[in-house]
Amino acid sequence: METQQELAIASVPAQSWGQVYDQEKALRIGTIFKDLNKPFFKADDELMTRGNPSLGRGDKREQLLRQIYEASFVLDDIRLYMDTHPKDVQGLSLLKETVQKRKMLLKEFAMEYYPLTMNCMADIYHAHPDTDCYCWQEGPMPWEGACV
Repeated sequence: METQQELAIASVPAQSWGQVYDQEKALRIGTIFKDLNKPFFKADDELMTRGNPSLGRGDKREQLLRQIYEASFVLDDIRLYMDTHPKDVQGLSLLKETVQKRKMLLKEFAMEYYPLTMNCMADIYHAHPDTDCYCWQEGPMPWEGACV
């Protein structure tokens, strides 16, 4: 005779806002939320504390790329939070601030080096309406080792 088994019922507490990491640390750790940083091993905790001293160093192009990556990571993480907390004022404030910061960084990078997105190309064409450059191909390809 087969016994009927019950399904498990998970109880997941709702996430509250709490403290957030700065963008550099958030990208290194993997979350913007301090409460969600749960290292699996003591070694992981020590690595996160020390960080990688070589990240973000180098020329200005590499530093700008790193800042763009950090802002993009924060936007992804905060978007996931806002999906479940759409009325959170602190979350919305950080989202708005980071969207503007990323947009400014992308524009600065495009004007100085090469566009990373099609919106960056629009900024270039807006700033230089007489240009006849299709400058999408001017930057190195990711497989050429130019990304941070």
